[in-house]
Amino acid sequence: MPDARRYRAFISYSHADEAWARWLMRRLETYRVPRRLVGTDGAHGRIDARLGAFFRDRDELTASGDLGATIREALAASEWLVVLCSPAAARSRWVDAEVAAFRAAGRGDRILCFVVDGDPGATGDAGCFPPSLLAQDASGTTIEPLAADARPVADGRDRAFVKLVAGLLGVGFDTLARRDQQRRQRRLVAVAAASLAGMAIATALAVTASIARNDAQRRQAQAEDLLGFMLGDLRGKLTTVGRLDLMRAVDDKAIGYFATLQPRDLSDRALEEQARSLTGIGQVRLEEGNHAEAMAAFQEALARSSTLYERAPGNGQRLYDRAQAEYWIGYVALQQGDYDTTERWFRNYHASAVALAAMDPDNFDWQKEVAYGLHNLAVMDHKRARYAAAEQSIRAEVALFLGWLKQHPDDPALRFEAADSISWMGSLALAQGKLADAESHFARQVEMLRANMAAEPDNTHWKIYSVFALNLLTDVQKLRGRTAEAQTSVATAIGLASPLLARDPSNNEWRATLARCHLNRAELAAATQPDRALDDAAHAEALLLTALAAEPKSQRTIDGLARAHNQLARLALARGDVGTARVKLTASQALLAPAWKDAPNETLRTRLAETRLLQGDLAQRTGQPRLADAAWTGARALLEEGGSDRVAFERLEPLLRAQLALGDGDGAARSRQRLDAAGYRPLHPLPVATPVAAR
Repeated sequence: MPDARRYRAFISYSHADEAWARWLMRRLETYRVPRRLVGTDGAHGRIDARLGAFFRDRDELTASGDLGATIREALAASEWLVVLCSPAAARSRWVDAEVAAFRAAGRGDRILCFVVDGDPGATGDAGCFPPSLLAQDASGTTIEPLAADARPVADGRDRAFVKLVAGLLGVGFDTLARRDQQRRQRRLVAVAAASLAGMAIATALAVTASIARNDAQRRQAQAEDLLGFMLGDLRGKLTTVGRLDLMRAVDDKAIGYFATLQPRDLSDRALEEQARSLTGIGQVRLEEGNHAEAMAAFQEALARSSTLYERAPGNGQRLYDRAQAEYWIGYVALQQGDYDTTERWFRNYHASAVALAAMDPDNFDWQKEVAYGLHNLAVMDHKRARYAAAEQSIRAEVALFLGWLKQHPDDPALRFEAADSISWMGSLALAQGKLADAESHFARQVEMLRANMAAEPDNTHWKIYSVFALNLLTDVQKLRGRTAEAQTSVATAIGLASPLLARDPSNNEWRATLARCHLNRAELAAATQPDRALDDAAHAEALLLTALAAEPKSQRTIDGLARAHNQLARLALARGDVGTARVKLTASQALLAPAWKDAPNETLRTRLAETRLLQGDLAQRTGQPRLADAAWTGARALLEEGGSDRVAFERLEPLLRAQLALGDGDGAARSRQRLDAAGYRPLHPLPVATPVAAR
């Protein structure tokens, strides 16, 4: 190699292209340079028999996705940067940051592109180059990316691979192409032979009950290689052509096969490959909302990673892999509402994290696993309304991050994680009715993220999380009646979110986040600027209708759209337009009822109660007192479910409105007392309690 750098190249890619990245790294690290070239001089120096080691960034990152010291060190230790280019990569903030960091080191001429999807000549959604690849250098010159195009309509995968290798070696493409063609032909013959052998073996398995152990191991190795192809290269191709049905069938076959094997009988390599495949399958199933199948995959991954760790209990990487499986099992249980299972696995994960950190105090990524473990315990306790325990865990997490931040004061990623922990302190304070404390924590999060934006003004990650933080701050400022401060917060949020969505109109998360900003501004303007409120609520509704079309089962989008419908209904009632109010409330009810039936949660509970309160107001306005009482009673029953003695704080405001509408003076007095003690000031006028006898 031409210098003493540890890696021949750093492979940068989007998570959506992981199958391509795994294939490319495997090919590069096993590639043998033609004998006639070994020892000769290429454009970049003397040519060795092997290309050397490669760094594939997601292999060595923690679950946090921290673009910190590990990545910076790997970039500095890499001779080249190979970028897998696709529309997903063009949108990835991490890929763009890696390219920017490599160029900032003055090595923009050492970047090679490997196009796997998209159009190199296009911009917008069809483009495949991250923005930093196309940015001008210090002299104002745009460096044209050197690209091998693996798309079937261009070079094709194998020809593009040879082009990439030629670039790394500094030799002409024709020098390698003839040799690679010969090798490819030999490989095709071998693959055909292996396929026939596999069919023969499968037939033999069906008719024989016992075979020699060495034959079983040989068949297992062949099956593992075949599954590696199906879960790697084939998965990528099926995803590209939209054949998700075939991809699911491949995953199901893989899970079925793995379930027939005993982990104790497998080699370390087989266990590692299976655990990695099963974790990937579990994450896909989780994204699809298939919790049972995701849980099964993660449990199989745990069995394999546990066996590996038992074979080498001093191996920290194996303990880390087992801990990740423990986390995912707990996370799926959390999504299913099975808090007992969640607690057991989150505690196991935390214990593993503590043991992992003790193995190597100098491994910062492993130290942070302790903080993540504390965070998960806090999330679990928050779900079970054990606020004191949750607060204890979060405070310990915050202390860790703030201590690390003192050691690394200029690390934006570390500052972000500290800010996120502080935000959770705000959420816990809000859940306990400590509104002033909640506002203080959310304001601190906003300030820390503002520092990140100042340090890295082009980083969209900091901008969108600042919008999230500003929305949280706006919410608590509204509850405290701090209208002017809330208006400032939401205006800042919209100023950040609008350009982001304009930059990437396909980003559904940004669309829903901007809609939330407009809903907040509509609520703030409703009393004094009804026309402005109507514009904001209608704009939010349009954004969320588009978002729902893209993600029809997203509970966040369903809740946001129901909130928009309810705001428009409230505004319609205020101006006497009962027809519009009825249409909007019918739409809200139609969204919420099936979502509540499928997966009830506190967010949907309060939104459904809000809808019923407005339905009661509409019925009262149209002279239907019995329907009004029924709707208000339904809202109160929802909010008092589980006992009326100590209703969760987030239910109190709508519960107070229901109690006042129903003439429940005693209940309203108790709710109002708790809200007043928290510093609550109503944004909208509260209804006047009417005794039941007078109605």
